[in-house]
Amino acid sequence: MDCSSSRPLAQHRVTAENAALRSLPGVILPARLLINAQFRIVYPFLPAISRGLGLPLKSTALLVAIRAAVGATSPLYGYLSDRLGRKALMILGLCALVIGAAMVALARSFGIALIAFGLLGLAKSSYDPAMQAYISDAVPYEQRGRALAISEFSWAGSWLLGVPIAGFLMARWGWHAPFAGIALVGLICIAGTWTLRESVRSASQCPAPALSVDNPRSTRFNRALFSEVLAPSAGVTLLASALVILANENLFLVYGAWMETRYALSLTNLGTASVVISLAELVAAVTAAGVVDRLGKRRSLLGGLLLNALAYFFLPLTSSRLSTALVGLVLVALTAEFSIVSAVPLISGISINARGTVMALNAALMCVAVIIASLVAPRLWEAGGLWLIAGASGASALGAALLLWHGVKDSSLTSQ
Repeated sequence: MDCSSSRPLAQHRVTAENAALRSLPGVILPARLLINAQFRIVYPFLPAISRGLGLPLKSTALLVAIRAAVGATSPLYGYLSDRLGRKALMILGLCALVIGAAMVALARSFGIALIAFGLLGLAKSSYDPAMQAYISDAVPYEQRGRALAISEFSWAGSWLLGVPIAGFLMARWGWHAPFAGIALVGLICIAGTWTLRESVRSASQCPAPALSVDNPRSTRFNRALFSEVLAPSAGVTLLASALVILANENLFLVYGAWMETRYALSLTNLGTASVVISLAELVAAVTAAGVVDRLGKRRSLLGGLLLNALAYFFLPLTSSRLSTALVGLVLVALTAEFSIVSAVPLISGISINARGTVMALNAALMCVAVIIASLVAPRLWEAGGLWLIAGASGASALGAALLLWHGVKDSSLTSQ
């Protein structure tokens, strides 16, 4: 049956959009906040985790690297979300979160922690692209920046709530304690996600032709698909997004060590100080939700990247006192989060036929950036301290801006 003879997708758009937006605060935001919390609480407390495992910082950073390495397999899960549906992959991610967090809570050796962090990487790599595609399926491109920016509130929220709570739990019961809580709350999130309706595109759209070389229609589909995904503008957009993450990870992998050694902050105080950063990220996400669709996705991202590069270069000048250092970190967090949130709707317009795969490719490249930062940041910190770290991060953000300026035009995206 020709897809044109089936019910038009437009008939379902309003209902699907309303359902997707209704699911944001009650189901998607709590689940993603939890997934992001397991991701983010590691950074400020990496020295504490190192002490708990009896390992140097460079060795413990491998936990972050293995989590990111597993996350780099996300294109597989993006492909599966295009074939099997978004909801199934979101549930898979939450199941991996519960098992991985429970293993961390029980871990008493580096080997068990390494396996557990691999599962935590699977959680984010399978949930995030499917969730972003779920929202993108239902919300038109012109309003999608707002909807996806709302979903990114969970990133700031995971730092705002997760880091202070984790600091308190670690100070009271040890570095394992926050992960036990994540595992328990994750079970509730699985139940909530189970109640979601499948996204309208994966449920109602005609299935793509089978991937067979004997099917001429399939061959045409594959060529069209790869021409979208592998177009130069698509590659540049994805690379720019990865460079933003590289810059951010490079700094925050050594954030805890910087705060401990320079300002002698305890675990509890470190968690409290991190609230300032999370509030800045929340402001950035709210701002992006209000302006990205109006200013344009590319223009918003370009402006955010330029300001982000300046914030990194400025950061070492603020390090003389804790109060001024927090101001510098706020500027970094504001501009980095605005750039990250602006990139997501821009990337969602690369391909309509394989949106889950494209979002997963973005997640995979982000994971590669995390791996690189995990291997490089501790060495940069030992070699040159904050000056070298900030310079490398600023150069990465500036490189992303230059790529976007020369390689991407709004007209090169599908806008669907």
